[in-house]
Amino acid sequence: MHKTPAQIARSRRAFQILHRLGLLRGVHISVGLDACEAAHLQIGIEYPGYTVPRLPLTQCTRGHCECQYKPIGSEQMRRLYVGKPLSPN
Repeated sequence: MHKTPAQIARSRRAFQILHRLGLLRGVHISVGLDACEAAHLQIGIEYPGYTVPRLPLTQCTRGHCECQYKPIGSEQMRRLYVGKPLSPN
C-alpha cells in the first residue's frame, strides 16, 4: 500500500514519541516488492526512533516507493502487549 507524505510524516512523529517514552527501540525499513537498490541497502539496519530516515529514501530511483517502516518494540512495549503483534498501521 502506497502512503502519502502526510501519512509517512505522522508515522515518523509517532515513532519518535514512542521512542522518547521508552516503548520503541527502533525501526527497520521494510522494502517493497520492486524496491530500489538504496532500499535494499537498508535491510537489517535498525534505526533508533529519533533517527528514522524519510521515505522514500533520498536515493530512491522508483517513481512509486512501496517501502514501509517496521517498528521494533522495546522490552517495556513487549510487557504491555504480551501476545499482541506490533503493527505500524
